[in-house]
Amino acid sequence: MKRKGVKAALSLLLAGSLVLSLFGCSSDTASDKHAADAADSSQKITAGTYAASAKGYHDDVKVEVTVDESGKITQLVAHADGETPKVGGEAAPKMVDRIKESQRLDCDVISGASLTSGAILAATEDALKQAGVDTSKLKAGETAKGEDEEVTVDVVVVGAGASGTAAAAAAIDSGAKVLMVEKTNNVGGISKFFAGGPFAVESHLQKEAGPEYAKLKKEDLLQQLNAYSHFINYGPLTKAIVYKSGDTIKWMEKWGVTFHVNRETPQISHMDNDMKWKLYHWFDLFSYEPTEIAVTDVVHKNLKDAGLDLRFETTATKLLQDDKGVVNGIAATKKDGSTLTVHAKAVILGTGGFAGNSEMMKQYYNTSYLGGWGENGSGVNMAWDAGAAKWDMASSLLHGSGMVAAATKGDVSLANSPFNRITRSPLMWIDQSGNRFANEELVWDTAETANAAYSVGGIYYILMDTKTLEAYTKGKTLMMDTAVGGPNMDQGDFVALAEEGVKQGIITKGETIEELAKALNMETERLVSNVKEYNQVVQTKSDPYGKSEKSLVYEVKQGPFYAVKMQISNLGTLGGVRVNEKLQATDENLKPIPGLFVVGNDAAGFYGNITSYPTFEGLATGFAWNSGRIAGEHAAVHVKQ
Repeated sequence: MKRKGVKAALSLLLAGSLVLSLFGCSSDTASDKHAADAADSSQKITAGTYAASAKGYHDDVKVEVTVDESGKITQLVAHADGETPKVGGEAAPKMVDRIKESQRLDCDVISGASLTSGAILAATEDALKQAGVDTSKLKAGETAKGEDEEVTVDVVVVGAGASGTAAAAAAIDSGAKVLMVEKTNNVGGISKFFAGGPFAVESHLQKEAGPEYAKLKKEDLLQQLNAYSHFINYGPLTKAIVYKSGDTIKWMEKWGVTFHVNRETPQISHMDNDMKWKLYHWFDLFSYEPTEIAVTDVVHKNLKDAGLDLRFETTATKLLQDDKGVVNGIAATKKDGSTLTVHAKAVILGTGGFAGNSEMMKQYYNTSYLGGWGENGSGVNMAWDAGAAKWDMASSLLHGSGMVAAATKGDVSLANSPFNRITRSPLMWIDQSGNRFANEELVWDTAETANAAYSVGGIYYILMDTKTLEAYTKGKTLMMDTAVGGPNMDQGDFVALAEEGVKQGIITKGETIEELAKALNMETERLVSNVKEYNQVVQTKSDPYGKSEKSLVYEVKQGPFYAVKMQISNLGTLGGVRVNEKLQATDENLKPIPGLFVVGNDAAGFYGNITSYPTFEGLATGFAWNSGRIAGEHAAVHVKQ
């Protein structure tokens, strides 16, 4: 498959999860013993098959559990059709295998697919209770606690994602003894799937690629980023990241990473702006499908050889500080419940932000429709507790959109069918009130699509008539978003596909615009007025929102009418803890919290406190690797003072 832009992976992956990393279950005895333990002599277990469901990321996840007289699970089937196929859908069978093999309900969830995994666990427990199984015996609580441990190192890094990995590598490069804790049993975090590669300016690869690439200058990108954020970003930090970026490519190559520069724009909206895409450095290992080995795996293999002490399934719970407020280590909980205390002269937090914390997201973003990807905010909360200032609480990696999950299982996955040509096309958009709200050509840029849709709360509709669908059946499409391999160009009956979407609850249908407005619970007059105005725009080829003539082709006139419900995607928060150009956490007076560094999605200031993500390819990945590298270098200097 031809690679197209990583930023638009969202348009196919609106889901509650990221990478399919494999964890184990608490299982120190045979599965038959677990089943026997669950059989309370005072409670009769009735063998049979029981069904239950629980809410996943998008939809209810249904399970069917078959148990024997002892309470042993002999068969378990999970239906996660409403979850994202490549994430929650692929996580479901893995979670089923874990439960069946261990006969436990305390299995670790699939990394990144926590909502789908948790739903399977909850529904399985419900079904077992129906059978009379004492499910409390199948959960943690009986495992013996291990011995507490105390370790002293130079630098401790919390989180094994891209930014934490870079921090560890840079600190080791500078001669520091480094220990890393990671709460899962795998490395990479969000970067394992969504990171196509970092931005870089004035790298050796750009210089070798020719003058069209070599002409990009650090100062030009810095000025464009400053202007984009309206100077709300922290200039010294943005400058440090941009000016480090070119050399970081060579530095990452030393750690085993290989790259290539793009020879074509990942998104058609960037065709006329070289800075937006010729700074993109693709990882040679990147794929839109989950792979056995990612870039972080390569670096970690070399880090192990270089002496990194990596502790998996170990969750940092608090920062240690002396009586003067100097951060000098962490307390962490290991899988067996014991405590790991790490004494260090520098702590680097790279825990992935707080997009997975629904309460924090609702508080800072004022909508429930941004999704739950990312971590739970543990790192930013620890930093705040240590005296670091809150900053950039409304900055997020909003990218792309996708059709909402099916409410009813259907015969076709609409998102993967030829119908996805509709969602990639600049047809009429309306918000939940019935207003048209933007130039729909924003669909050609994943960040701008999400930015506009965030302005209306994260949910919007694509509105079309039957004549448009018939035209698409004949192949008469508008210019489409080509990211992530491009649209599905197979033949398809678009009216039939739209009817399938109606059955699945993704699409709302009305014989008239008035009927559609009623079905969508919109003010009829408003929707009728907006459709009338849009049809005039198509006729006159003059649009107040600026849509070009080439996209003003299809009116909304011939019923039945269809409205496709869309939801934006969010790859994670991009702030929380104020930092300086050395990635030291600071208080509100910009005074460093001694010993504390914060990187990646936990660190604020690079983007500015704006929700709209800058439309430059590789920006978030570049910030992760460069912020980590800078923090690791300065942490190593700090420990020698």
